[in-house]
Amino acid sequence: MNRYQHWLLAILSAILLFLSFPTLNLFPFAWIALVPLFVALTRTTNWKSAFWVGYLTGFLFFAGLLPAIALLYPYANIFATMVGYLLLVGYTGLYFAVFAALMKFVRVNSGILFPIACACIWTALEWVRSWMITGFPWGSVGYSQWNNLLGIQVASIIGVHGISFVIVLFNAGIATVICNWHEWRRELRAVVLPLILMIFCFSYGALQLRNAEPVNRDADANTENLNVALIPGNIPQLQKWNINQFPKILQRYINLTNQANREHPDLIVWPETVIRSEALTGKWPTYYHRFSQMLRDTATPILLGTANRGKTDDAIGKFSKTNDKRGEPLFNRVLSISPDGKIHADYAKIHLVPFGEYVPLEHLLPDFIPDFIMFEPFAHGKSVNLLPVFIVKDKTDIENRVHANVTEGTELFKPPKTPLSEGVMNPSRPSNEQIDVGVSICFESVFPDEFRRSVQKGARVMGIFTNDAWFDGTAFPELHLSMAPFRAVENRIAVFRCANGGFTCIVDKYGRITTPLVTPDTTQETLVASVPLSPTEHRQTIYTRHGDWFPVLCTIICVGWFGSLFVIRRQRQNS
Repeated sequence: MNRYQHWLLAILSAILLFLSFPTLNLFPFAWIALVPLFVALTRTTNWKSAFWVGYLTGFLFFAGLLPAIALLYPYANIFATMVGYLLLVGYTGLYFAVFAALMKFVRVNSGILFPIACACIWTALEWVRSWMITGFPWGSVGYSQWNNLLGIQVASIIGVHGISFVIVLFNAGIATVICNWHEWRRELRAVVLPLILMIFCFSYGALQLRNAEPVNRDADANTENLNVALIPGNIPQLQKWNINQFPKILQRYINLTNQANREHPDLIVWPETVIRSEALTGKWPTYYHRFSQMLRDTATPILLGTANRGKTDDAIGKFSKTNDKRGEPLFNRVLSISPDGKIHADYAKIHLVPFGEYVPLEHLLPDFIPDFIMFEPFAHGKSVNLLPVFIVKDKTDIENRVHANVTEGTELFKPPKTPLSEGVMNPSRPSNEQIDVGVSICFESVFPDEFRRSVQKGARVMGIFTNDAWFDGTAFPELHLSMAPFRAVENRIAVFRCANGGFTCIVDKYGRITTPLVTPDTTQETLVASVPLSPTEHRQTIYTRHGDWFPVLCTIICVGWFGSLFVIRRQRQNS
């Protein structure tokens, strides 16, 4: 047993870390999960053996966390999905291995230096993983705490990577005492700083939550709210792919929208890539007529996801055979459409999923690989755009104006005679109010430094539009959900989440899920609820203003530290 002790400890760390993540969510385990790994590293003889011990922990942890990649075989070749899964697990496990190898240059009996070194190196590597090769932040230790509301409030200062720092620091402090048990009184100093930081984080969280309104309390009269109707639809992915199913899918969304509209929402939200662009442009007149009729009947603005080519038109129903956009790049977009059919703005997804939405480094790959990918790749969006939504205050007036803008007996909208946004520009008609909504499409919501840019530009509420139906029956939809509370806390902004095949809900600025979760397994099919709006002139958080300053600082410390060690060692060799 002594011979294999370090391997067993590495496996134990992987298991404990896995248990702290969805779907088990035993988040307290994260605070001790890495202790066995750190103890195991003291049993290794050199950096090479430490590398493989760390790699075992990382490989097993990510193998348990990411099997959804292998289970994508209904939509792709089973061989391709298994190879992709193994490559991804093998790649992400390398970060654990590099961490373990670097820790062999720090003595475990160095007091508080060992925990600080552990936390800085770990945080720096997590941050590098979040952007290296387009970025893959799934499995960052901080995300294990998404249900720990007291512990995550400090993310408004240091972000999710800062939460990882505190957790790893605490683990390393415990490991230091265990490894130096014969001098435990002297080594207790190694747990003093971790305890102080942990107490600070929880105290800060308690202070923040003390000022928060109870979740089940009615909307505060002093807080401006947006009443949204989230229509996830929850269409299985194989049905979404089948063009023959589109009439049925569209009618489902229309029926659910009309049902939700009875509760008089300010805004209707459909999820990512919910409607084909041909139904919006009028190329398919029958389906365009159904959609435009729904807009007139509800008299409510809508945000929805679609995939369209080139530049978005200024209104729906603009299809013309002389305006063929074939050859133009395809974008994954969210549109803001008013009841009269005007498209006020669009946002095109910037951070695409590699090999799912585009082929990275296509020009460097063998010719057969791009041909093997069974989809038309999306183009990257170029800028962060807020989507203005004009909230209808007097729906009777708006309904009259919408119908006045429509040609009697035809299916297409005329150019609006009276824009529905007029009330914003003309104080004499305060029938509408403009709300700027920030948008994050699916994969983008896992990148905190990108998510904050919409808040920086003045978004008063953030929306996550996603299609998680690809991963039905796996832990991935909940893993994806677990990141939304962090985005809300980091920026102190409410987030609504509309997910086809995943978790639809509203998260307040404290990271609390304030509504029932709507999923493919619930009887509730829509969600109509109030979302608190940030004040027009609200104070931005430290994280919103400065982003990932904390992991960058950890990285600078690590580079300086190991650079100094390298220089000192070279000088000793030359002397």
